[in-house]
Amino acid sequence: MKSALRSSGSLVLLSISLLAAGAFGQNNPVPQVVGPPHPQAVAPGGGDFPLKVYGANFVPGAVVNWNRQPRATTYVSGHEVDATILASDIVSNAAGYITVTNPPPGGGSSSASWSLVEVHDPSATIVPGEPTRNLLGGTEDHVLLIADFTNDGILDLATGSGTIRLELGSGDGTFNFVSNMTSSALSPFGDDSMAYGDFNGDGNVDLAYAAGWGTRNDSVFGMAVNFGDGNGTFVPGWQYRENSETSFIDGVVAGDLNRDGSLDLVAQGPPALAIFLGNGDGSFAESVTYPNDLGGETLLADFNGDGILDLLIQQQTPANTFLITVAFGNGDGTFKAPVTVATIGTICGLGPTMLVSDFNGDGNVDIAYCTETSIGVQLGKGDGTFRKPTYYSVSSSNYEFSFAAGDFNSDGNTDLLVSAFDQGFLEILLGNGDGTFQPRSQVKLPGPPRQGGEEGIGTGDFNSDGLLDFVFQLDATGYGVYLQQQ
Repeated sequence: MKSALRSSGSLVLLSISLLAAGAFGQNNPVPQVVGPPHPQAVAPGGGDFPLKVYGANFVPGAVVNWNRQPRATTYVSGHEVDATILASDIVSNAAGYITVTNPPPGGGSSSASWSLVEVHDPSATIVPGEPTRNLLGGTEDHVLLIADFTNDGILDLATGSGTIRLELGSGDGTFNFVSNMTSSALSPFGDDSMAYGDFNGDGNVDLAYAAGWGTRNDSVFGMAVNFGDGNGTFVPGWQYRENSETSFIDGVVAGDLNRDGSLDLVAQGPPALAIFLGNGDGSFAESVTYPNDLGGETLLADFNGDGILDLLIQQQTPANTFLITVAFGNGDGTFKAPVTVATIGTICGLGPTMLVSDFNGDGNVDIAYCTETSIGVQLGKGDGTFRKPTYYSVSSSNYEFSFAAGDFNSDGNTDLLVSAFDQGFLEILLGNGDGTFQPRSQVKLPGPPRQGGEEGIGTGDFNSDGLLDFVFQLDATGYGVYLQQQ
């Protein structure tokens, strides 16, 4: 009876949302899930439980989906929606794939983002199994995205160098090449040069990426979109080409920045950070640019709790230091002047150098970033400001390491995973749940010695057993998938 009442309440909110949107002639925004839900892990065999999902662009009538199935949802704010997850969802070890859907007009699914709830008893540490390795040719940086590109509830990989390939997840932790997502003439470069989302509103996940045409020394750089059909096939779509000989795009992120119901793109690379507003049909129009002379990295999240996406920017300065700043979104596709969060002397040299998560479970977005020999963590206060950083040392002494965040031992707390260049081990810093971490411990990596180092670490529960797995982007050798053992 309670579930029925909650469902009826959701329908009432949906009707109100439709009436309000129609009365003002405005589309609902595309929702964005950011960071882990709370709780992010539960033991199997329990009863119904409440789940808090955080992000941006949520509206009344928004629905939380568990493995693509809607659950009774309560709208809290543009930053939070709460759902009731059923006992039947957690009978045995499993992974709950979490997305959010906003009602029409506009709205749609959080196709550019997702999160996981791991259904498993807590473990003391992690035990990676023998790696499944896929070798890719070429010497370019290998890129990696993890998402459900075929609408079957199983995580897939978009990876490659030159040509981006779709590696279809089988559900048991193995992956099989099924198609090229791009042609060989369109060459991505940079560790964060791809983004995914439903850019043309057909319900299927598409790919946006930094692209290059021509030879390496005589190239035209820009950005392109390829449309997915939901079955593993991708066809060329919109393209943007940079006319300048000194500028290029090496990073792309996606989100509904002007809240009009269409995904937009942020393209970064010297000499500017550019906003491309989506038209809803898979094409984009450049709207505004911001100076970004030396390039860097960008991430999207709601740092001040107003339900609007903000930009986290890492940029090198002329003095060869690095600034991490936050530019608060205005909700119309523009951003306020950036505010400095941290100044770093040196960053780690492999993979993305910063990430967003929720390390203390309070629903506010926290940030982590790497220095030469450590990972800095700053807890968000929810108003756009952050506490002073706490630094956690890693074994690498020459900034050659990559890192990732996630609940790797299914205890409900966010951990940090660190992999050093060309080592036979990784390190895990188990989270205490209050934003602090236990001292690092080494975990031996099984299998033959790796060739080269990692260009980044991707995470996901690839066999849906309730334990978070991880993928190494291997320099010049492809990628390696490590499944956790029960």
